[in-house]
Amino acid sequence: MIKLDNLCKQYGEQRVLDSFSMTVYDGEKLAIMGESGRGKTTLLRIIAGLEQPDSGLIEGFGTDEIAYVFQEPRLFDSLNVIRNLTVVSNLPRRESEKKAKELLDRVGLSEDAFKYPTELSGGMKQRVSLARAFMVDRPILLLDEPFSALDRDTKETMIQFVKEYAKNKTVILVTHDQNDALALCEKTECLD
Repeated sequence: MIKLDNLCKQYGEQRVLDSFSMTVYDGEKLAIMGESGRGKTTLLRIIAGLEQPDSGLIEGFGTDEIAYVFQEPRLFDSLNVIRNLTVVSNLPRRESEKKAKELLDRVGLSEDAFKYPTELSGGMKQRVSLARAFMVDRPILLLDEPFSALDRDTKETMIQFVKEYAKNKTVILVTHDQNDALALCEKTECLD
């Protein structure tokens, strides 16, 4: 369970979260929507422990329970695609490589396993980031606009991929796309 109580966050004069509270139960899929600058990404970063709120309480989970897909892919340019996946794994090498190959196949990038991130399109990088999130078995998945660089058909495939792999996980999706929210989540929270 993720419990947020009266979170406040301000950058200079701009308050992005003002007494924000919510509870997300284990296994629940929640979409967070709202206009740009309303604190959606900030909220995910606070949940992940990457930022601290100015005030408020965060309870019910540890940051070691979280896998995070950032808005912009955060891949290691010096590592090929398969290594970008295995580097986060704590499995033995052979098992890790086998799992990485399965995930790359699932996101349609098995033929690109030995390319480097600089050789990939933005959409391909996002798919690598999604695959990497499932290399470690974490019960909470935070997704920040993970489908934004994908064409419609690829997006639908990746939403199905996330639904399959995150079936029993808690998912918080930040998106501007109502169709993505409806396809993946059963609840929506608007920040405005």
